[in-house]
Amino acid sequence: MKRSVATSVAVSLSFTLLVACVPTPEPTAVGPSGPCSFTARADLAVYRLPDSTSDIFGTLPTGETHEVLAQTADGWLGFDPGIAQAGNIGLAHHRWVFNYVEVSPSCLSSVDLVTLEQVMADLEASG
Repeated sequence: MKRSVATSVAVSLSFTLLVACVPTPEPTAVGPSGPCSFTARADLAVYRLPDSTSDIFGTLPTGETHEVLAQTADGWLGFDPGIAQAGNIGLAHHRWVFNYVEVSPSCLSSVDLVTLEQVMADLEASG
């Protein structure tokens, strides 16, 4: 007859749990329709400056949408045309359309109001 021998081994495990509490930043508030944007209702001339006597930069096709980055008191809207412009800084980087566009409801109150003189100053600073 065979004898069974049972061996008992006691194992003791010890764990240390380190928990770091890192505060989560509050989310940035975004309006219900996102940033202020406009959509061209017709093909529009895009100007270099917010002035109808300035050079025409190009044409904005009907239906194209851009974020409004600046506005003038007389109805011009400034936007980033998405084209590299070496050396242009600040407002000199914007291109301008006259407000014959569809604008997101009530969003222009959140857009900076600028003057042609401010745009010209940034253009001069751009060299």
